[in-house]
Amino acid sequence: MPMENEKRQAREVPPFVLSYAPKVWLHSQDPNFPSDIGAQLAHTKPQINFNVVADAPDPLTLDNLASLNVLGGRDVHLTSVDDITKNPTWLEGVKPDANGKTNGATSCAVIVNDRGAGNVDAYYMYFYALGIGNTVLGQEVGNHVGDWEHNMIRFKDGIPQAVW
Repeated sequence: MPMENEKRQAREVPPFVLSYAPKVWLHSQDPNFPSDIGAQLAHTKPQINFNVVADAPDPLTLDNLASLNVLGGRDVHLTSVDDITKNPTWLEGVKPDANGKTNGATSCAVIVNDRGAGNVDAYYMYFYALGIGNTVLGQEVGNHVGDWEHNMIRFKDGIPQAVW
């Protein structure tokens, strides 16, 4: 199956994927901003069953993150090295500038899936260091460190067909 998936990977992001990329507006009162994925990694250590993974790269970066696949793969959990109950500043993310850019931060990713016959799915992924949960019966539940939000646009011959 990996060979089949490899054939479907786009080598470059098609121009229409960038032309139709969604614009995201953040609520002016939201205290949490998109986050730098690299900064998040710098504040974590890979663990399996609460034990640090032997031979894991240190520091962990976007360039060596894939090396964890052979050191435990799906069993690896990235665990904060900071006490998150003390709200370290990296949990707040990076405030976008007046043009909406998170300068100096890698806060999003675009994943392109060429499905063949002119059909392309583009996933626009947005990273937040902290995801705030909902309030249920007066109690806040579901807060979590490391949160991905996303949109997906399906294209046919470079023209948007559906947004999810």
